Amino acid sequence: MESSFENGVDRRGTACIKWDFQQLDYEGKTGLLPFSIADADYPTCQPVLDALKARIDKGVIGYTDLNEEYYAPVKNWIRRRHDWEIQRSWIVPVGGIVPAMCNAIETLTAPGDAVIVQPPVYDPFYSIVRASGRKMVCNDLIHDESGYHMDYPGLEKICREGAKALLLCSPHNPVCRVWTREELQKLADIAAEYHLLVISDEIHWDLMLYGNRHVTMGLFPEIADHLIVCTSCSKTFNIAGLETSNLIIPNDELRKKLQNYLFARYEFVPNTLGLEAVKSAYTHGEAWVDEELRFLTENADLVRSYLAEHLPQVKLADPQGTYLLWMDMTAYGKTSRELIRAIAEEGAGLNSGKEYGDHYDGFVRMNIACPKKQLRAGLECIRRALDRLS
Repeated sequence: MESSFENGVDRRGTACIKWDFQQLDYEGKTGLLPFSIADADYPTCQPVLDALKARIDKGVIGYTDLNEEYYAPVKNWIRRRHDWEIQRSWIVPVGGIVPAMCNAIETLTAPGDAVIVQPPVYDPFYSIVRASGRKMVCNDLIHDESGYHMDYPGLEKICREGAKALLLCSPHNPVCRVWTREELQKLADIAAEYHLLVISDEIHWDLMLYGNRHVTMGLFPEIADHLIVCTSCSKTFNIAGLETSNLIIPNDELRKKLQNYLFARYEFVPNTLGLEAVKSAYTHGEAWVDEELRFLTENADLVRSYLAEHLPQVKLADPQGTYLLWMDMTAYGKTSRELIRAIAEEGAGLNSGKEYGDHYDGFVRMNIACPKKQLRAGLECIRRALDRLS
């Protein structure tokens, strides 16, 4: 019997961004197999769906506040899955991670302060720095034959010049790196020396491939006084539409300052259904996540073997974490826009690499959180497009 991951779910006609609004991204084309925006084409675990149905059956979806029934599962999940013992008071529930990061920048830095990003990186990082009126400084990842690495000398130079904050992507989207403890220790040492505020986006922290282990920045006590760890169920359990996340902020002063900012703007009312989903996911979803990770690793294997056999000129970044794969197609001598257009002509929709950094024209990002039948069909679309281009 096939798992729910392999069966998938039909998302067409649900106002789904990647299925129903393709014409906005693909020059008017529709009906594509989408491998773009970071949500999954399989249903979440049944206990979460059951909890949502039970809450709806109460008959009223009114204002809700938080109690121990919410905080305890969050704490327990972080202890079990990430070896981090946190206090209840450190948890700051918010809506989406991106707005929360923007709010943190506006609250905890001053206009004109330098905020560091590490390209190629999730494109909203760029927009929230600009929107907050801060100066964006790029500390590009080093890309060589062994993969992607942080540029520590470059980072330290930027810190010496007065940068105030770093937006860390861990695990890294789009290059699917899972940073090692040693790599993060070097980062923590620099951040501690220069009192750098680290806003660590760890939204994909549960999605580890091939047995890799995520190391949260919360495990480095030397930066606890200037650290925000951004977490969510949204990617892990495919519930992004519920817009319910948690910031973990160990420092009292930092946390209270951000909470005061949120309270003044009435951004503290939790999403009633989102709270139910989080409680159920973190209480009953562990076995489901373990199965999901096995499934995603199989999908990554499928892409590896397909590219090796049919498209050896495509260089795949080592898929260590997330379900977003990063492909170097520069051997074909085309821009990302030309590649995306050609692949769309053959029936699949991917993301342009240039969205994640100006130096990555000729790269593409592919979401593999879908049934294998859909994934194979998408790979065939890529093959036909690249064969035609070459």
